[in-house]
Amino acid sequence: MKYDFTIFGLGISAKITSCLLARNGFSVCLISDKDQKKEISNTNLVTFLSRGSLNYLSSMCPNIKLFEEHPAIDSIHCELDSLGENKPQLIKFNDREKQILGKIIKNTDLEKYLDEDISQLSNINIINGSYPSTLENKKDGIKLKLHKEEEIDSDIFILSSTKNNIVDSINIDFIKKDLKKDALSLSVKGDIKNANCAFQKFTPDGPLALLPYSENEASIVWSLKRNSELFYKGDEELLQIISKHMGKYISSIKIISNEKHKLQFVYAKNLVCKNTVLLGNIAHNIHPIAGQGLNLSIKDIAVFVNQIKKYKSLGYKLNDQMVLEEFETKRKVDNTVYSFGTFLLDDIFSSNNKLVNYTTRRGLSLIEKIKNLKQVFVKSATGEDFYNAL
Repeated sequence: MKYDFTIFGLGISAKITSCLLARNGFSVCLISDKDQKKEISNTNLVTFLSRGSLNYLSSMCPNIKLFEEHPAIDSIHCELDSLGENKPQLIKFNDREKQILGKIIKNTDLEKYLDEDISQLSNINIINGSYPSTLENKKDGIKLKLHKEEEIDSDIFILSSTKNNIVDSINIDFIKKDLKKDALSLSVKGDIKNANCAFQKFTPDGPLALLPYSENEASIVWSLKRNSELFYKGDEELLQIISKHMGKYISSIKIISNEKHKLQFVYAKNLVCKNTVLLGNIAHNIHPIAGQGLNLSIKDIAVFVNQIKKYKSLGYKLNDQMVLEEFETKRKVDNTVYSFGTFLLDDIFSSNNKLVNYTTRRGLSLIEKIKNLKQVFVKSATGEDFYNAL
Protein backbone atom coordinates (compact mmCIF):
# COMPACT_ATOMS: atom_id res chain seq x y z
CA MET A 1 0.00 0.00 0.00
CA LYS A 2 1.17 3.52 -0.76
CA TYR A 3 0.47 6.28 1.75
CA ASP A 4 0.17 9.99 1.16
CA PHE A 5 2.50 10.64 4.11
CA THR A 6 4.90 8.58 6.18
CA ILE A 7 5.92 10.13 9.51
CA PHE A 8 8.79 8.92 11.67
CA GLY A 9 8.51 9.92 15.31
CA LEU A 10 5.99 9.55 18.11
CA GLY A 11 6.40 12.88 19.84
CA ILE A 12 3.80 15.62 20.15
CA SER A 13 4.63 17.27 16.81
CA ALA A 14 4.40 13.96 14.95
CA LYS A 15 1.02 13.20 16.51
CA ILE A 16 -0.38 16.66 15.76
CA THR A 17 0.79 16.38 12.16
CA SER A 18 -0.80 12.93 11.83
CA CYS A 19 -4.13 14.12 13.22
CA LEU A 20 -4.33 17.21 11.03
CA LEU A 21 -3.36 15.40 7.83
CA ALA A 22 -5.75 12.50 8.52
CA ARG A 23 -8.62 14.85 9.35
CA ASN A 24 -8.08 16.46 5.95
CA GLY A 25 -8.53 13.12 4.20
CA PHE A 26 -4.91 12.06 3.72
CA SER A 27 -3.56 8.59 4.49
CA VAL A 28 -0.77 8.49 7.08
CA CYS A 29 1.70 5.85 8.21
CA LEU A 30 3.11 6.78 11.64
CA ILE A 31 6.33 4.95 12.53
CA SER A 32 7.96 4.86 15.95
CA ASP A 33 11.03 3.01 17.19
CA LYS A 34 9.44 2.87 20.65
CA ASP A 35 6.28 1.43 22.11
CA GLN A 36 3.62 4.17 22.11
CA LYS A 37 2.49 3.75 25.73
CA LYS A 38 5.97 3.45 27.21
CA GLU A 39 7.16 6.52 25.32
CA ILE A 40 4.92 8.94 27.22
CA SER A 41 4.72 7.21 30.60
CA ASN A 42 7.08 9.14 32.88
CA THR A 43 7.91 12.78 32.27
CA ASN A 44 7.01 15.88 34.22
CA LEU A 45 7.57 18.24 31.29
CA VAL A 46 4.91 20.83 30.48
CA THR A 47 4.18 23.00 27.47
CA PHE A 48 2.89 26.54 27.14
CA LEU A 49 0.28 26.49 24.39
CA SER A 50 -0.39 30.02 23.16
CA ARG A 51 -3.91 31.30 22.57
CA GLY A 52 -3.40 31.00 18.83
CA SER A 53 -2.15 27.40 19.08
CA LEU A 54 -5.01 26.44 21.42
CA ASN A 55 -7.68 27.89 19.16
CA TYR A 56 -6.16 26.30 16.08
CA LEU A 57 -5.84 22.85 17.63
CA SER A 58 -9.33 23.05 19.16
CA SER A 59 -10.81 23.78 15.75
CA MET A 60 -8.92 20.91 14.10
CA CYS A 61 -8.79 18.23 16.81
CA PRO A 62 -11.99 17.82 18.90
CA ASN A 63 -10.28 16.23 21.93
CA ILE A 64 -8.15 19.32 22.51
CA LYS A 65 -11.33 20.96 23.87
CA LEU A 66 -10.73 18.91 27.00
CA PHE A 67 -8.19 21.60 27.84
CA GLU A 68 -11.08 23.60 29.27
CA GLU A 69 -10.23 21.98 32.62
CA HIS A 70 -6.84 23.72 32.70
CA PRO A 71 -6.60 27.25 34.16
CA ALA A 72 -5.97 29.98 31.60
CA ILE A 73 -2.80 32.03 31.83
CA ASP A 74 -3.87 35.66 31.51
CA SER A 75 -0.65 37.31 32.71
CA ILE A 76 3.07 36.62 32.73
CA HIS A 77 5.32 38.33 35.26
CA CYS A 78 9.04 38.62 34.47
CA GLU A 79 11.49 39.74 37.13
CA LEU A 80 15.16 40.60 36.80
CA ASP A 81 17.01 39.72 39.99
CA SER A 82 18.56 42.45 42.10
CA LEU A 83 22.15 43.30 41.25
CA GLY A 84 24.23 45.32 43.71
CA GLU A 85 22.19 48.32 44.79
CA ASN A 86 19.55 47.78 42.12
CA LYS A 87 16.13 46.56 43.22
CA PRO A 88 14.49 43.61 41.43
CA GLN A 89 12.78 44.84 38.27
CA LEU A 90 9.33 43.49 37.39
CA ILE A 91 7.52 43.65 34.07
CA LYS A 92 3.96 42.35 33.65
CA PHE A 93 2.61 41.07 30.34
CA ASN A 94 -1.13 40.77 29.75
CA ASP A 95 -3.52 41.28 26.88
CA ARG A 96 -4.98 44.78 26.57
CA GLU A 97 -8.33 43.21 25.64
CA LYS A 98 -8.11 40.93 28.70
CA GLN A 99 -8.00 37.74 26.66
CA ILE A 100 -6.00 34.74 27.81
CA LEU A 101 -2.37 34.39 26.71
CA GLY A 102 -2.49 30.59 26.67
CA LYS A 103 -2.47 27.55 28.94
CA ILE A 104 0.15 25.36 30.60
CA ILE A 105 -0.44 21.72 29.66
CA LYS A 106 1.35 18.63 30.94
CA ASN A 107 2.99 16.85 28.01
CA THR A 108 1.48 13.55 29.13
CA ASP A 109 -2.02 15.11 29.03
CA LEU A 110 -1.44 16.56 25.58
CA GLU A 111 -0.24 13.23 24.23
CA LYS A 112 -3.20 11.45 25.85
CA TYR A 113 -5.66 13.76 24.08
CA LEU A 114 -3.83 13.32 20.77
CA ASP A 115 -3.77 9.52 21.17
CA GLU A 116 -7.54 9.57 21.68
CA ASP A 117 -7.91 11.56 18.48
CA ILE A 118 -5.59 9.25 16.53
CA SER A 119 -7.52 6.17 17.72
CA GLN A 120 -10.65 7.55 16.04
CA LEU A 121 -9.00 8.05 12.64
CA SER A 122 -9.01 4.98 10.39
CA ASN A 123 -6.63 6.52 7.86
CA ILE A 124 -3.69 6.51 10.30
CA ASN A 125 -1.67 3.29 10.46
CA ILE A 126 0.77 3.06 13.38
CA ILE A 127 3.89 0.88 13.22
CA ASN A 128 5.55 0.58 16.63
CA GLY A 129 9.00 -0.78 17.42
CA SER A 130 10.47 0.00 14.01
CA TYR A 131 12.53 2.65 12.25
CA PRO A 132 13.68 3.53 8.72
CA SER A 133 17.12 2.22 7.77
CA THR A 134 17.28 3.59 4.21
CA LEU A 135 15.29 5.95 2.04
CA GLU A 136 15.11 6.25 -1.72
CA ASN A 137 13.75 9.26 -3.59
CA LYS A 138 11.68 8.30 -6.62
CA LYS A 139 9.79 10.28 -9.24
CA ASP A 140 6.45 9.55 -7.63
CA GLY A 141 7.54 9.85 -4.01
CA ILE A 142 9.79 8.10 -1.55
CA LYS A 143 10.50 4.50 -0.54
CA LEU A 144 11.47 3.73 3.04
CA LYS A 145 13.04 0.45 4.01
CA LEU A 146 12.48 -0.35 7.67
CA HIS A 147 15.04 -2.21 9.75
CA LYS A 148 12.84 -5.34 9.68
CA GLU A 149 12.98 -5.34 5.85
CA GLU A 150 9.44 -3.96 5.50
CA GLU A 151 9.09 -1.33 2.74
CA ILE A 152 6.82 1.71 2.89
CA ASP A 153 5.95 3.87 -0.12
CA SER A 154 4.55 7.39 0.22
CA ASP A 155 4.43 10.73 -1.54
CA ILE A 156 6.16 12.58 1.30
CA PHE A 157 8.33 11.48 4.22
CA ILE A 158 8.04 13.66 7.34
CA LEU A 159 10.92 13.33 9.77
CA SER A 160 9.95 14.38 13.28
CA SER A 161 12.45 12.48 15.40
CA THR A 162 16.14 13.03 16.13
CA LYS A 163 16.55 9.48 17.42
CA ASN A 164 17.67 7.84 14.18
CA ASN A 165 20.61 8.06 11.78
CA ILE A 166 18.29 8.39 8.77
CA VAL A 167 18.72 12.19 9.09
CA ASP A 168 22.35 11.73 8.00
CA SER A 169 21.18 10.55 4.58
CA ILE A 170 19.17 13.73 4.00
CA ASN A 171 21.01 16.63 2.41
CA ILE A 172 20.13 19.25 5.05
CA ASP A 173 22.67 21.17 7.12
CA PHE A 174 22.11 21.92 10.79
CA ILE A 175 23.46 24.50 13.21
CA LYS A 176 23.90 22.74 16.54
CA LYS A 177 25.27 24.04 19.80
CA ASP A 178 25.49 22.41 23.19
CA LEU A 179 24.37 25.18 25.52
CA LYS A 180 26.30 23.54 28.39
CA LYS A 181 23.16 23.97 30.44
CA ASP A 182 20.47 21.65 31.75
CA ALA A 183 16.92 22.28 32.89
CA LEU A 184 15.98 21.30 36.41
CA SER A 185 12.32 20.35 36.02
CA LEU A 186 10.19 19.97 39.13
CA SER A 187 6.58 18.90 39.32
CA VAL A 188 5.20 20.44 42.52
CA LYS A 189 2.09 20.95 44.61
CA GLY A 190 1.62 24.03 46.74
CA ASP A 191 -0.36 27.09 47.64
CA ILE A 192 -0.36 28.93 44.31
CA LYS A 193 -1.39 32.55 44.82
CA ASN A 194 -2.74 32.98 41.29
CA ALA A 195 -3.03 29.95 38.98
CA ASN A 196 -3.71 32.31 36.07
CA CYS A 197 -0.28 33.90 36.30
CA ALA A 198 3.01 32.43 35.06
CA PHE A 199 6.18 33.80 36.61
CA GLN A 200 9.75 33.92 35.36
CA LYS A 201 12.72 35.30 37.27
CA PHE A 202 16.12 35.89 35.74
CA THR A 203 18.47 34.89 38.55
CA PRO A 204 22.30 34.91 38.48
CA ASP A 205 22.11 31.10 38.19
CA GLY A 206 19.73 31.20 35.22
CA PRO A 207 16.04 31.70 34.31
CA LEU A 208 13.62 30.26 36.89
CA ALA A 209 9.98 29.75 35.86
CA LEU A 210 6.75 28.90 37.69
CA LEU A 211 4.18 27.38 35.33
CA PRO A 212 0.79 26.56 36.95
CA TYR A 213 -1.29 23.86 35.28
CA SER A 214 -3.98 23.51 37.97
CA GLU A 215 -5.14 25.43 41.02
CA ASN A 216 -2.53 23.75 43.24
CA GLU A 217 -0.08 22.11 40.82
CA ALA A 218 2.72 23.62 38.80
CA SER A 219 5.96 23.00 37.02
CA ILE A 220 9.07 24.80 38.22
CA VAL A 221 11.82 24.91 35.60
CA TRP A 222 15.28 26.29 36.30
CA SER A 223 17.79 26.55 33.43
CA LEU A 224 21.20 26.09 35.01
CA LYS A 225 24.82 25.60 34.05
CA ARG A 226 25.54 21.91 33.72
CA ASN A 227 27.88 21.85 36.71
CA SER A 228 25.57 23.88 38.98
CA GLU A 229 25.55 22.71 42.59
CA LEU A 230 21.77 23.26 42.63
CA PHE A 231 21.34 19.92 40.84
CA TYR A 232 22.77 18.17 43.88
CA LYS A 233 20.80 19.92 46.62
CA GLY A 234 18.37 17.93 48.74
CA ASP A 235 14.67 18.74 48.34
CA GLU A 236 14.44 20.77 51.54
CA GLU A 237 17.45 22.97 50.78
CA LEU A 238 16.40 23.38 47.16
CA LEU A 239 12.90 24.48 48.14
CA GLN A 240 14.30 27.04 50.55
CA ILE A 241 16.32 28.59 47.71
CA ILE A 242 13.35 28.51 45.31
CA SER A 243 11.04 30.05 47.93
CA LYS A 244 13.38 33.04 48.27
CA HIS A 245 12.92 33.72 44.56
CA MET A 246 9.18 33.08 44.16
CA GLY A 247 7.64 33.06 47.63
CA LYS A 248 5.17 35.75 46.54
CA TYR A 249 3.75 33.38 43.93
CA ILE A 250 3.81 29.94 45.61
CA SER A 251 4.29 28.64 49.16
CA SER A 252 4.07 25.33 51.06
CA ILE A 253 5.78 23.62 48.14
CA LYS A 254 6.01 19.84 47.92
CA ILE A 255 8.12 18.24 45.18
CA ILE A 256 6.31 15.42 43.35
CA SER A 257 9.03 14.64 40.84
CA ASN A 258 12.48 15.94 39.91
CA GLU A 259 14.02 15.59 36.44
CA LYS A 260 17.02 16.92 34.56
CA HIS A 261 16.89 17.68 30.83
CA LYS A 262 19.74 18.65 28.53
CA LEU A 263 19.38 21.98 26.73
CA GLN A 264 20.63 22.03 23.17
CA PHE A 265 20.25 24.48 20.31
CA VAL A 266 19.34 22.98 16.93
CA TYR A 267 18.42 24.89 13.78
CA ALA A 268 17.85 23.24 10.39
CA LYS A 269 18.94 25.51 7.53
CA ASN A 270 16.21 23.96 5.40
CA LEU A 271 12.90 22.25 6.16
CA VAL A 272 12.65 20.48 2.82
CA CYS A 273 14.91 18.20 0.80
CA LYS A 274 13.30 16.59 -2.25
CA ASN A 275 10.42 14.47 -0.84
CA THR A 276 11.41 14.85 2.83
CA VAL A 277 10.07 17.49 5.24
CA LEU A 278 11.34 18.26 8.75
CA LEU A 279 8.75 19.13 11.41
CA GLY A 280 9.11 19.43 15.18
CA ASN A 281 12.21 19.65 17.37
CA ILE A 282 14.39 18.21 14.65
CA ALA A 283 13.77 21.42 12.68
CA HIS A 284 14.38 23.82 15.58
CA ASN A 285 15.11 22.96 19.18
CA ILE A 286 15.18 26.29 21.01
CA HIS A 287 15.80 27.52 24.54
CA PRO A 288 12.64 27.32 26.71
CA ILE A 289 13.13 30.90 27.95
CA ALA A 290 10.19 32.23 25.89
CA GLY A 291 7.98 29.13 26.02
CA GLN A 292 7.59 29.07 22.25
CA GLY A 293 9.14 25.72 21.26
CA LEU A 294 6.00 23.71 20.48
CA ASN A 295 4.11 26.81 19.33
CA LEU A 296 6.76 27.32 16.67
CA SER A 297 6.35 23.71 15.51
CA ILE A 298 2.55 24.03 15.41
CA LYS A 299 2.93 27.07 13.14
CA ASP A 300 5.10 24.99 10.81
CA ILE A 301 2.53 22.19 10.82
CA ALA A 302 -0.37 24.58 10.21
CA VAL A 303 1.33 26.20 7.21
CA PHE A 304 2.38 22.81 5.84
CA VAL A 305 -1.14 21.34 6.06
CA ASN A 306 -2.69 24.48 4.55
CA GLN A 307 -0.15 24.45 1.75
CA ILE A 308 -0.84 20.80 0.92
CA LYS A 309 -4.62 21.27 1.03
CA LYS A 310 -4.54 24.40 -1.12
CA TYR A 311 -2.41 22.99 -3.93
CA LYS A 312 -4.00 19.54 -3.81
CA SER A 313 -7.34 21.21 -4.59
CA LEU A 314 -5.67 22.95 -7.55
CA GLY A 315 -4.48 19.64 -9.00
CA TYR A 316 -0.85 19.71 -7.85
CA LYS A 317 0.92 16.56 -6.67
CA LEU A 318 1.52 16.36 -2.92
CA ASN A 319 5.28 16.32 -3.40
CA ASP A 320 5.46 19.05 -6.03
CA GLN A 321 8.74 20.84 -5.27
CA MET A 322 7.27 24.29 -5.80
CA VAL A 323 4.62 23.57 -3.14
CA LEU A 324 7.16 22.27 -0.62
CA GLU A 325 9.65 25.08 -1.24
CA GLU A 326 6.92 27.69 -0.82
CA PHE A 327 6.08 26.16 2.56
CA GLU A 328 9.75 26.41 3.58
CA THR A 329 9.96 30.05 2.44
CA LYS A 330 6.85 31.00 4.41
CA ARG A 331 8.34 29.66 7.65
CA LYS A 332 11.94 30.81 7.22
CA VAL A 333 11.79 34.26 8.87
CA ASP A 334 9.66 33.29 11.88
CA ASN A 335 11.76 30.21 12.65
CA THR A 336 15.02 32.12 12.32
CA VAL A 337 13.88 35.02 14.52
CA TYR A 338 12.59 32.80 17.34
CA SER A 339 15.45 30.30 17.17
CA PHE A 340 18.27 32.81 17.34
CA GLY A 341 16.25 35.34 19.35
CA THR A 342 15.74 32.98 22.29
CA PHE A 343 19.40 31.98 22.06
CA LEU A 344 20.38 35.65 22.32
CA LEU A 345 17.91 36.31 25.17
CA ASP A 346 19.47 33.56 27.24
CA ASP A 347 22.93 35.02 26.67
CA ILE A 348 21.76 38.51 27.64
CA PHE A 349 19.99 37.52 30.85
CA SER A 350 22.81 35.15 31.86
CA SER A 351 25.50 37.78 31.40
CA ASN A 352 27.58 39.06 34.31
CA ASN A 353 28.71 42.09 32.31
CA LYS A 354 27.69 45.32 34.07
CA LEU A 355 27.08 47.20 30.81
CA VAL A 356 24.87 44.40 29.48
CA ASN A 357 22.93 44.28 32.77
CA TYR A 358 22.43 48.05 32.78
CA THR A 359 21.24 48.04 29.16
CA THR A 360 18.89 45.13 29.88
CA ARG A 361 17.33 46.96 32.83
CA ARG A 362 16.87 50.11 30.79
CA GLY A 363 15.26 48.07 28.03
CA LEU A 364 12.85 46.33 30.41
CA SER A 365 11.96 49.66 31.99
CA LEU A 366 11.21 51.08 28.54
CA ILE A 367 9.01 48.11 27.62
CA GLU A 368 7.07 48.43 30.89
CA LYS A 369 6.43 52.15 30.30
CA ILE A 370 5.48 51.97 26.61
CA LYS A 371 2.24 49.99 26.64
CA ASN A 372 1.95 49.73 22.86
CA LEU A 373 5.43 48.21 22.68
CA LYS A 374 4.51 45.68 25.35
CA GLN A 375 1.43 44.70 23.35
CA VAL A 376 3.65 43.90 20.35
CA PHE A 377 5.40 41.26 22.46
CA VAL A 378 2.06 39.98 23.76
CA LYS A 379 0.59 39.67 20.26
CA SER A 380 3.67 37.82 19.08
CA ALA A 381 3.57 35.41 22.04
CA THR A 382 -0.13 34.57 21.56
CA GLY A 383 0.33 33.86 17.84
CA GLU A 384 -3.21 34.96 17.09
CA ASP A 385 -2.30 37.34 14.26
CA PHE A 386 -0.40 34.52 12.57
CA TYR A 387 -3.39 32.16 12.60
CA ASN A 388 -5.79 34.90 11.53
CA ALA A 389 -3.63 35.39 8.45
CA LEU A 390 -3.59 31.69 7.50
